[in-house]
Amino acid sequence: MLTGLLLLSGGTQSSRPNAAVPAERQAGSIAIILIRGPIDDLTVLSVVRRSELAAANGAQAIVLEFDTPGGDLLATLQLCNFIKTQMPANTVAWIHPHAFSAGAILALATREILVGPASAFGDAAPIQVVPGMGLIPLPATERAKMEAPIIAEVVDSARRRGYDENLVQSFVRLGSELWLLEHESENKRVIVDADEYRAIFGADPPRQPTASPPLPVGQEDATNPITPFFTQFQSRAMLETPQPVIVPSRQRLDQSARGHWKLVNQVVKSDQLLVLHPEEAIALGLAKGEIATDAELSAWFGATTLVRYDETWSEQMVRFLTSWPVRIALIVILLVGFVLEAITPGFGIFGTLAAAALLLLIGAPAFVGLAQWWELIAVVLGLALVALDIVILPLGGWIALLGGALVLTGLVSSFVTRDLSTTIGQQQLFMGIGSTLAGLFGSASLLWFASKWLPKSALANRAILQAVASAAGTAARSVMIDEPQVGAEAIALTTLRPTGRVRIGEVPFDARTRGEFVEAGTRVLIVARRGATLEVEPILSDFAAADPHNARSPNQGE
Repeated sequence: MLTGLLLLSGGTQSSRPNAAVPAERQAGSIAIILIRGPIDDLTVLSVVRRSELAAANGAQAIVLEFDTPGGDLLATLQLCNFIKTQMPANTVAWIHPHAFSAGAILALATREILVGPASAFGDAAPIQVVPGMGLIPLPATERAKMEAPIIAEVVDSARRRGYDENLVQSFVRLGSELWLLEHESENKRVIVDADEYRAIFGADPPRQPTASPPLPVGQEDATNPITPFFTQFQSRAMLETPQPVIVPSRQRLDQSARGHWKLVNQVVKSDQLLVLHPEEAIALGLAKGEIATDAELSAWFGATTLVRYDETWSEQMVRFLTSWPVRIALIVILLVGFVLEAITPGFGIFGTLAAAALLLLIGAPAFVGLAQWWELIAVVLGLALVALDIVILPLGGWIALLGGALVLTGLVSSFVTRDLSTTIGQQQLFMGIGSTLAGLFGSASLLWFASKWLPKSALANRAILQAVASAAGTAARSVMIDEPQVGAEAIALTTLRPTGRVRIGEVPFDARTRGEFVEAGTRVLIVARRGATLEVEPILSDFAAADPHNARSPNQGE
């Protein structure tokens, strides 16, 4: 956090460029790509699509407009690489209004940074958030492991763009104490750490901000007030030598500089991560100017055409559907719909809801490459095995257990898009397990509620014929008013194909035949009971009347 750093006596640096726009910035046509909300795999796909479309349409510069709280680490690093290697060289970040964490890292990767009024960016330390549990503290080893690629990324950006290496690291890592010094007679400033401060002044640096007046910043052609410190490799050959020579962009100051520098302020404290506002970002050399509107942005580039490239409705829909609260809700709809459909005849509203939930849960992200189609197949196959074991051919529960395992595997895997050997992949696995268990608990609770209250509802009686679910949500039973006896007669309420519903008096029951198809209205005989399901066979006289070709004993040929 930068405290009390006011560097301009006459206000912030003008948002309007000089009449002559620098050649590296000049662009007649610019494209704005808005990055809003958490940064994830879908963000990468969307930014790649939109930047390629903008380039195909002749955009000479791309502006990444940021309004983000942060996001996924690997998606951020992937997008940083895309910015540096495949996007136009004239790609600029516009912090409008916020770019924290992953957003700050991405902004550093662009050619230059612009800030909006009242904007802020920084605070890029890695964190771990688990749905329903909030922020989870990272052990020291895990934090260091996650910080390493981020530090490497921001240092690379600093070397490319001329930012101070120590300053950008203070976005990521606690303990980076930095102070801003200015030369007594020359228009330049440097940022130093505690060791360099002691070498210059011969004393420990003050830990409280000072009240020294700032040095006004001149126009763009004036001396840059910040002389950055970073290690700079001159060529690939230097990187590949066994003992590379590290050439600093400036020499570290020592006691020979004593008397030539004075303290302006403490920039970063040991217990704070760097977060910058417009005046601070401009003064420290991280931002080039303040831009409030699209018109000012066009003037900054000297552009005559400005086009915004937004996310498509399908990308926005997939983003909504892949959020963890929505996915938990879809899991609940899937499981409840499947159970209620299993205990009702035919293919009705519950089956339709379950199928729709499954397609949205896995099919939607699969269309944009965020899920694999085998996960959808695993869930469908698992549900089919459960239905086969419980509803059609009771096999002792083993097939149902296999089907349940396939369903759980498919649901959990749909959350995982990264290698499980990575920290991000393990976090996704944990999130998938937690979300799936939450969905199972929610569906079991809803089914328990249904078993208690739906049988009393006239609407439910018409819709599911008094079918209720067990509290566990893994099996179904019928409301037993009078226990049916083997040898009793019943009437087929629905066509038995071979499963369906029969009634004894006015009470409906689940039933199935031994393979025959029996038309509704036919009298049947109860020959056995399989749990909550009655096994029936048609009474010969009614069966023959309905279909003369089937006039044989129901047990014939067995």
